[in-house]
Amino acid sequence: MNQILIIEDEPDIQLLIHNILTSNGFEVIKASTGEEGLVLAAKLKPDLIIMDIVMPGLSGLEVCRLLKTKKDTKSIPVIISTALDREIDRKYAEEYGADAYIVKPFTIARILGEVDRLLR
Repeated sequence: MNQILIIEDEPDIQLLIHNILTSNGFEVIKASTGEEGLVLAAKLKPDLIIMDIVMPGLSGLEVCRLLKTKKDTKSIPVIISTALDREIDRKYAEEYGADAYIVKPFTIARILGEVDRLLR
């Protein structure tokens, strides 16, 4: 069973993504801050990470950059899930190593499609 880490500070969105993934057979770990997500990613080495950009403390972009520069986490695929729909945000996400960029509100098919693509 694939393990996915969700790093999301909004409880409703975190629960929504959790429910989508668990109902499709994934094991899910949740973090509410970038710092907590970094610790869990280093400790558990999940198969995939889905995270927001705008969070208190470390932003999702900074977390992504840090993950992609560490030997033990650089190969973990990262999906950015954010309400920021500007080209500059997409560009930064790509530069920082994100593997996919999904704009909220998203569809279940969009989330699952990217998860399936990145876990293949």
